[in-house]
Parts: sequence; C-alpha cells; structure tokens
Amino acid sequence: MRYILIFIPLLFFNGYSQFGPQQIISTEAELPVQVFTADIDGDGKLDILSAARFKNNIAWYRNMDGNGTFSSLNLIGLLSETKAIYAADLDNDGDIDVLGVSSSLDRVVWYENLDGLGNFGPEIGIAGNADGGFSVIAIDLDGDGDNDVVSASDGSGLAWHENLDGSGDFSFRIIIDDNLVNSRSVVAADMDGDGDLDVVGNGNAPDVAKIFWYENLDGLGNFGSRRVIRDFASYSNGIFVADADGDNDMDVFSASPGDNEVAWYENIDGLGNFGPKIVITNTLDSAWTVYVADLDNDGDNDVLSTLAETFGGEVVRFENLDGQGTYGTKNVITTEVQFPRHVYAADIDNDGDIDVISASQNDDKIAWYENMTIIGIDENQLDTVKIYPNPTNGLVFIDSKTENIVGASVFDILGKKVLQQNGNIQEVDITNLQSGIYFLTITTDSGELVKKVIKE
Repeated sequence: MRYILIFIPLLFFNGYSQFGPQQIISTEAELPVQVFTADIDGDGKLDILSAARFKNNIAWYRNMDGNGTFSSLNLIGLLSETKAIYAADLDNDGDIDVLGVSSSLDRVVWYENLDGLGNFGPEIGIAGNADGGFSVIAIDLDGDGDNDVVSASDGSGLAWHENLDGSGDFSFRIIIDDNLVNSRSVVAADMDGDGDLDVVGNGNAPDVAKIFWYENLDGLGNFGSRRVIRDFASYSNGIFVADADGDNDMDVFSASPGDNEVAWYENIDGLGNFGPKIVITNTLDSAWTVYVADLDNDGDNDVLSTLAETFGGEVVRFENLDGQGTYGTKNVITTEVQFPRHVYAADIDNDGDIDVISASQNDDKIAWYENMTIIGIDENQLDTVKIYPNPTNGLVFIDSKTENIVGASVFDILGKKVLQQNGNIQEVDITNLQSGIYFLTITTDSGELVKKVIKE
C-alpha cells in the first residue's frame, strides 16, 4: 500500500521538486530582512541583493560563475533600519538601480548604478515622510514607460511617486490611502483585467486587520477607494499576488504570524471580486512571509513561506497538487535558520528550475537552496512502448511492437543517472538499486520517452 500512496501523486506532475542543502552566501549583513535578485553587473547572471536593519544595510553579491558561487558583500548604501529593497531601471539607462526604505528614518531612497557594473552612486532621496516605511516596489503605474515608486508605511499608509522624466526625478508623495496603520506589504498587478496596474496592500483600517486593493481608474495612477479582499482576521505580515488556480487572473496570498496561517483568496471573476479565505496551513508557527513560484516545473504556482522563531525556524514549501489551488502539506526545505524574515525564488544556477533564497535575521544569514528538479520528466503513455512489472523488485521488461529500442537509462529522483544500457534491449535490471522512485528513459529510433518506475 505504501507504494500506491507514493505513486498516485506523481501522476499529476511533470517534475518533482526537491532542494539541496543550505549554501551560505553571506553572514556580513547584520539582521537581514529581505533578499532580491537582479543582474546588477550586466553579465547575464542573477546576482543577489540584501536589506538589513543594522550593519551593511543595502548590499549585493555577485554571481561569479552563473552556478551560484557568490562574491563577498558589495556595499551599496547605509540606511538605518532598512526594511525593504527593490531593483529596477529607474533612470532608463539600461542597467539596474536599487531602491531602499527605512522605518526609523521614514525615508524612501534610490541608488544609481553608475556604470552598469554594480558601482553605485550616493543615496538619492525620493521621500522623507514615509512614516515607518516598510515596503517599496518600482512599477509603471501611469503607463508612460518608466518605473514609478510605490511604498507602504506603518504610519502613513500607501503612496506612490511619479517618475517625472524617466530619469529618476520623482514627484512628491501621491496618496493612495493614508487612513491605514501597519501597512507593511505592497504589490502591483492587474487585478481586474483592464490592462493597467492596480495596487494591493494590507494594514489595519483603522482597527481591523485587512487585505485590500485599489483600482487604477484610468491607467494614469488615479486610484479608487479601498476594495476589501479580507475584512477580518489576524494581521497579515506578508502578501503576494499570483494565479493560484490556473484561470489566468490574479489571486492573493497571505501569511499571518498571529494565527500561524498561510492562505489564498480566489479572484472569482477576474474583475477583482474575491471569494472566502482558503487555508493552505494554520499550523506554521509565526508564518512570516509568503512567496509564490512554480517550483516543480509543472506549470502551476507553488507556495513558499517561513516559520519564524527567535532562535530557530524553517523555510517551507507547499505543492499545488492539481493546478487549481489545492495545496499539499508542508515540505521543509531547511531548519538551519534563525528567524527567517524573507524567502524568495529565482533560477540562481541557470539550470532551468527555480531555486530558493532566504534571509534569516537572527543568524545574519543570506543563503540559497538548489532546486534539484528533474527537468521535463513527462510520463509518456504511448501504447507503442510498455514496461512491466511496475512496481518491480528487479527486472523491468520493455515491450515494443513498432519502436526499435536502441538504449535505456535510469535516473534517480534527484536526476542522477544510476544505470545505462545500450543496444536493442528488452529488459533493464534494477535489482541492485535501493527501493524508491526512478525514471526510465527509453531511447528509440523515433526519440526518447520516460516512464516512472517504482523499485520495491
């Protein structure tokens, strides 16, 4: 029976995501709270940026070889109690600049990438009245082709700053909603399918913890009134926007440390009308942050989050089992973290799958975890080639009436080749392999097909 329980879920997937051990990038940033990826030096490889509360507040780490070997810390700027960073081309010169926001200084600032190689100029102020600034993003809100800046603040709510000339000269604060406290997360996405970018935020309004969105009424950055996504629950420290159920509209995800909950909310009509909360988990102690990406290359969005403890924690993932927003149980990526404040996903090693990066505050650690996904595994059900028995305790027979078999390879669940046979073969012997799941790649004159095999 245990083999049936393993085999049935795998039929839903084109790949299987499993992560390698923790690879430390740096412990030089004191109390890091966020990570981000971008090609800072223009060499075609994704580098990593970090935001930290104290020492070495805004920094980046060069991806030296494109395989995830990183340089030591390169300082961008000192900005006390930096709570968020973002990387984008703010001055339209073709390279990546960096934004930062400080909660203690109430400042939103940016740093120009002077030469496209990651040498940055001094701090350039955007706002000095972001009361308890906590989150910042760059996005084109007014449709004029340059990146504007949106911020969320503990004491002054949501606001944006227009990039006036495309060169990084920003307007004064334009209020989206200032009747908020504890506004700590902001996202921009097209929530109503009208082709422009709306804003999604969180906060207490004024006394009830909520998640809401604001319609970009004209595509020029004039926003409508608050539209509630979730009107009563424990405070959501982090939010994210992505398609959970494969219907091509933007759903909303949240992480709420007060009730140990990660959840999502369905955009039921593609127009920004949301259904009730759908709980992914309510047992993740102090669920601090949420990030959404396709981790197993099966075409749907999985969920990352963190369990945040003062002297411990976890980075975890939840599999989208059916592509419709039915999520599986917690899978732990690592426990080698202390108070993981942020988790992020990107292809760090250029192998075609999405890796994971974490920032853990209380051990000063920026680290990444390689996705060991087997790329492109597709259970080919062609009648021209059959295998049996499956499961097996030794021999696997290959039966083909029309295809000429010229070879076969066996891969383990991490994608490592463990057996190779060449020639016109009719059987493969896996007697000496350990019990588990394998992938049998059969080579014919017509090409290759893959079959999943269970070794008892």
